[in-house]
Amino acid sequence: MTATGSINAIAAVDRGVADRVFGSIDSIALGGWPGATHGRAWASHERFAEDVRSGAIPDEVKLVMYDPEAWDKTPFRERLDPVRYIEEFCALARANGFSVAVTPHPNLVCVPGSRHAQEPGESREDAYLRSGIVEICAAHSDLYETQAQRLQNEPDVYRAFVLETALLARSVNANVSVLSGLSTHPGYPAHAEMLEAAWSSVRDVVDGHYLSLAKRRLVGVAASFLSRMAMTRERLDATAAG
Repeated sequence: MTATGSINAIAAVDRGVADRVFGSIDSIALGGWPGATHGRAWASHERFAEDVRSGAIPDEVKLVMYDPEAWDKTPFRERLDPVRYIEEFCALARANGFSVAVTPHPNLVCVPGSRHAQEPGESREDAYLRSGIVEICAAHSDLYETQAQRLQNEPDVYRAFVLETALLARSVNANVSVLSGLSTHPGYPAHAEMLEAAWSSVRDVVDGHYLSLAKRRLVGVAASFLSRMAMTRERLDATAAG
């Protein structure tokens, strides 16, 4: 899953890998891409509700995504109580016939005044794991993403956090699809080998990934990683078939 703008940027570098990776119903393009499931993202439940009321969402959109984070795009009251607004977003999405994905950022536990705030000596990831955010996503959505990309330069640490969230999510809903985040620049520049190592570390854990190009930086890194990933998957599929 990624944004259409990111796919266009990758396609400008390597159209073949863009079509191979994203030109399938198993991929979700937030903004649309030929062959992919057409999705659209909101960082605000309030804005999503307005768009539903006004009929602003195109008919071709099949999946809607809620991305609450500790940023200005998410209203402060939604940052303070993400559990409530995740549940409300999912309920509104389902009532209007959409599949729904939720991609809450662990930095929600850093919002001043939040009841999910970190305790003294507690890591952000540990606070997130005890917050109940993962469980509410799994209970009400079709797809949940762990935004673990800042840990991707340490595959063992990345795997441990993603595994914990996946276990929590599936303990609530065995049918929820679990993704983990990868980024070309999650606060530091990534390279294709780094992304491949993180991807490989959770291949037995997750159902897929959200790939962020982080303001379209390091597009060539993303294209190279996707090419390597696609070749590895094809080799594994051929081995299994043989």
